[in-house]
Amino acid sequence: MAALRRRIGISCERKQRIASTPPITILGIQMKKHEVHCSKTMAHVTQAWAHIRDFGSSWHPDIVTNQSRIDATGAVVREFNGADGGTYREQITYFSDTDQLLRYALTEGIDDIEGYRGEVSTTSTAINWSATFTAPASIGPAVAAGTKSIFDNGLDWLSANATATREASPSTRVRKSNARLRNNQINNAPHLSVLSAIEANQSCWTLVLFVHGIGGNASNWQAQLETLAGTHHVAALDLRGYGNSKPVNQQTRIDDYCNDILKVMQHFDARKLVIVGLSMGSWIATSFAMRHPQLLAGLVLAGGCTGMSEADADERNQFLQARATPLSQGKTPAEFADDVVSLIAGPTATDEHRTALHASMSAIASATYLDALTCFCNPVERFDYARIDCPVLLLTGEHDRLASTVEIRQVSLNMYDAIDNTGRLPDIGFEVIDDAGHLCNLEQPELFNHHLLKFLNRIPGATRQTTPTRESRRQLKSRLILDAALEEFSAQGFDGVSMTAIAKRAGVSKPTLYQYFGDKDGLFANVLQEGCDHIMTPLSAPDGSLVDRLWDFSWTYANFVLRADMLSLARLVLGEASRRPDVAGIYHDAGPGKAFQGLIAFMQECVDARQLDVDDLEYAAQDLWSLILSGPRDYHLHFVNEQPDPAHLLRSIGHGLQVFLKVYSTNRATDLEALAEKITAMNRTLTDNLRVTKQ
Repeated sequence: MAALRRRIGISCERKQRIASTPPITILGIQMKKHEVHCSKTMAHVTQAWAHIRDFGSSWHPDIVTNQSRIDATGAVVREFNGADGGTYREQITYFSDTDQLLRYALTEGIDDIEGYRGEVSTTSTAINWSATFTAPASIGPAVAAGTKSIFDNGLDWLSANATATREASPSTRVRKSNARLRNNQINNAPHLSVLSAIEANQSCWTLVLFVHGIGGNASNWQAQLETLAGTHHVAALDLRGYGNSKPVNQQTRIDDYCNDILKVMQHFDARKLVIVGLSMGSWIATSFAMRHPQLLAGLVLAGGCTGMSEADADERNQFLQARATPLSQGKTPAEFADDVVSLIAGPTATDEHRTALHASMSAIASATYLDALTCFCNPVERFDYARIDCPVLLLTGEHDRLASTVEIRQVSLNMYDAIDNTGRLPDIGFEVIDDAGHLCNLEQPELFNHHLLKFLNRIPGATRQTTPTRESRRQLKSRLILDAALEEFSAQGFDGVSMTAIAKRAGVSKPTLYQYFGDKDGLFANVLQEGCDHIMTPLSAPDGSLVDRLWDFSWTYANFVLRADMLSLARLVLGEASRRPDVAGIYHDAGPGKAFQGLIAFMQECVDARQLDVDDLEYAAQDLWSLILSGPRDYHLHFVNEQPDPAHLLRSIGHGLQVFLKVYSTNRATDLEALAEKITAMNRTLTDNLRVTKQ
C-alpha cells in the first residue's frame, strides 16, 4: 500500500500525533488500539469544508475514483480506489453542516483491522483529522503511519486548493406541490385525526408522519405537508384533544400516543414510518423508537427529544407546576397564549409567525393542555438510545430557549456513542436552523424543509415510486409480530395473551403468526432470545478492552432489564411460575439462562486471553451478574412507579465492576484506572445533562 505508507515532512503549521494503547489479546491475537491525529492551519476553512462534506468527491490527491451511494438502510457510503491500487469503502456515521463535523467508518479496504473510526472537524482557522482503530501488533504501526500520510496529503491539498470561489453551503430553495390537504378520521375514532393528501384507496410502503408539540396541532406542519405531498406519503397527526381530534375521558399515557401512531400506520397500510416530531412530538417519536425500533425507517427530532425522561422527580414536578399554574388560576390557554408565544418564538419571528403560534395555542382546551403536560412530565423510562436502528436527524432553532443548541448537540453525540457501543454503525445528523426559535419549522420553513428533504431522499421506500423487496417485507412482518408479542406478553402475561390478540396488534393474519414462529411457546422464546442477543452484544465487541466490554455490557444490560415492559414481563412470569412452571422454564432458558451461558463463554475467552484469573467460571459469572445490578433490579421489580435513576445505577455498576476487577483481573491496577476514568466521565456527563435540563 504505497500511498498509505508514504511519509511527508512536518509543516510548522501542522500538529499531529500517533498513539497506541497497551496491547490486548482477542481470540489469541495480540491487538492494539491506535490513534492518529493531524491538524493544519489554513486560510479558507469554510471552503475546505465544502470539499470535505462532499463524500462522493475525488478531491483528495490519493483518490483516483470515488463514488457515493445510499445503501439499503439509508446510510451514505462511498467506494473509492486509492493511488496504491486498493479499493476502500467508508460510511458516514455522524454529519453536521452546522458544526462542520464528519465522522465515518472504514468498512472494507485494510485487512485485519477492527473498529476504524475517522473524524474530520474544523475550527475557525484549522482542519482537524483523526482516526482510531484496533489492529494486530504486527501491522498496527504501519497502518497508523500510512493513515497519517493520507491525512497529511489531504490537508496539504485543501490548504493549497480550497479557495473562496467554491460555494460553501447548499441552496435552501424547495418547491411546493399542488396537493390538496384534507382531514382524515382514523378508524372512525373521534380522538384520532390526521391532516394529509393521501387518497382513501392509496397504500404506502413508508409513511412520513408529523407529530406536533404541546402548544400546536397538525396545521403547524402545513408548509412541510405542502412541500412533500407530491413526492412522499405524508400525514400530520392531531394528538388527542388537539385540532380535529377529540379528547378522551382519561389521562393519556405515552403508550396511548404510541398506539395511536400504530393505528395511523395501519390505516394507511404503511409498513415503515419516518416520524418527524417537534418538541413533545419529538419525545413521543423517541418513545415510539424505544418500543418499535424496526418499524422506523427514519427519525427527525426537532426542538427536543428527551423531554422529562432525563429529569428527576423534583425537576419534573417543578416543570409541571410552572406550566400548569395559569390553569390553576382559572386561565385558559387562549388567555396565556401571549406569554407562551414570547417564550417559544425567536427574536426575528414575523407577526405572521406569532399570529399562527397564538392561534394554535388559543385553540387548545384547558383539559387537553393539562392532559398533555401531565403525560409529558411522567415519563415511564430513561431512553436507551442503543435501541434506535435507523437514520436520525436532530434539528433545533438557533434561538430555541426550551431545547438549546448545546442540549440537542449533546443528545446527538450521546445517540452516536450508544449505538456505536453496540457494534452497529450509527447514522446521526445534527443541524441548527438559523434565526429560529422553538418552532423552527414554522419560522424557517424553507431551511427546515431543505434539511428534511435531504434526509428523506436517502431513506429507502420514502418516496412514492419505491418498491420494497420481498425480503424487506418479510423482515418487517417479523418485526411487527415480535414487537406486538412483547407488548402483549408484558401487559397480560403468558396465559393472558392469545395469538389472535398478537395478530391483531401486529396487523397480520393469525396463520402468518404460526408460519413465522410456530406456536405461542415459540413466539415467546423468540421475543426473549432477541432480548438476550441485545444485552450480550457488547461482550463480543472485537476492538474493545476488557473494561470497555464489561462497561458497555453493564449499561446495555441495565437499560434493557430495567425497561418498564421487561420489568412487567418478569413480574408476570414470576407470578405464574408455580402454576405454569413450563412458561417459567421457557423464560429462563431463552432469556436469563441463555444470557448467563453467554457470560460464562465470555469469562472463558478472557481467561484464555489472560485478562482474568478465574477458578470457577460459573461463580465468576454469577458474581458479575449480581454485583452490577441485582440491587437495582430487585428494587424496581417491587416498586412499580419508581423510575431508574442514572446516578444510582452508576454507583451500582461502578462499584460492582470495581469489586469484580479487584478479585479477577490479571491487570488489576491498569483495569481499575481505566474503569475510574469511565466512572468520572459518566459522572461529568450526568452533571452536564442535569445543568442543561435546569437551564
